[in-house]
Amino acid sequence: MPRLVIDARSVVAKKSGIGNYVDALVRHMAPLSGDLDLCLLRHPEAQEMGPLVDGVPELFFRGETKSTATVFGLARELDLSAFDLYHSPADLVPLGIPIPWVVTIHDLMWVEAPRLASAFLPVRIGNGIWYSANIRRSVAGARRVIAISEATRSALARHYPAHAHKLSVIHHGIEHERFQEQLSAAAPRALLDDFVPPDVRYSLIVGQGSPYKNHPAMIRAFVDAFRDDPGHKLVLLRRFARVDSEMSRLLRRPEVKERVIPISFVSDEVLVALYRHARMLLFASLYEGFGLPGLEAMALGTPVLASTAPAVQEVTGPGALHAVPDSHRDLVHCMRRLDHDEGLRERLLRAGAQWVKRFQWEEAARKTLDVYRAALDR
Repeated sequence: MPRLVIDARSVVAKKSGIGNYVDALVRHMAPLSGDLDLCLLRHPEAQEMGPLVDGVPELFFRGETKSTATVFGLARELDLSAFDLYHSPADLVPLGIPIPWVVTIHDLMWVEAPRLASAFLPVRIGNGIWYSANIRRSVAGARRVIAISEATRSALARHYPAHAHKLSVIHHGIEHERFQEQLSAAAPRALLDDFVPPDVRYSLIVGQGSPYKNHPAMIRAFVDAFRDDPGHKLVLLRRFARVDSEMSRLLRRPEVKERVIPISFVSDEVLVALYRHARMLLFASLYEGFGLPGLEAMALGTPVLASTAPAVQEVTGPGALHAVPDSHRDLVHCMRRLDHDEGLRERLLRAGAQWVKRFQWEEAARKTLDVYRAALDR
């Protein structure tokens, strides 16, 4: 039976978007992988969490999945020669691994638009070089490449046309059962009392603190759109970047400070409650590889203001109102429209509830296992 090792080191207590992707994918793949022998590569810190999937063996290695420790050190310190295939779910593959690999590419932002990936010029230059070189190498050496959206597949085909035949698009899923449980819960709004007072109406932004998320533009548009509605607040759930002078200045402005509630991290339970009770999710990114927050909001019955960025339009489809992300006027107009037009809100909620059914983790798991088999057959 072929033996596969899947890098699951991003599944730690405070998971990133990639951590959530790997967590869900592995849990849904394990029951379907009867002809494949899976093993997970975990971060040592995850030992306190226990096994990710009962019965699936685990190896441990320090470092983040895209770090220099991984690229330069993993193959030297871990003997992978007993395995038949390695899956990197996070864009980069370690140097010198002695077995074939599959790599998941989430986006090509560091290749196509590094200015959107970081506001700090030294990071932009250094990471631009790092990712450009390592993504090219990872794609060139891969048996198969998974793109998480058609937008990412198109970008890969543009930049690496010689490897276009390796590409498979596999969309993320969403946790439908968990969201249905939250929808039927009696009073989850009480989970938010420590963050948002019970009588406060709010809209929501979710995402990391990188320029491509377009948070400053959405905040400025929100303040202008609801200038005459001071009771409408904006919850900014954001992993704040170390260097972000634009956001720091913006949050110090009095008219912004009184309207925006910044939060850096919440539990999954609180995150679902934030989605569930928001007036709308603001998701007008300039660039995405996928766009999971839009789907999560739709699944929980929250209207979505999304952007016209290719991957965002692809993923949110007819379930969102789309605005031009770098147009202040369009953002303001669409926010007001989504708040005031109850007919539009109802249409989007109905369309979104149907649209999200397309995105199933079990289907993503089946397709990923098929990619593994194709890579092994070669």
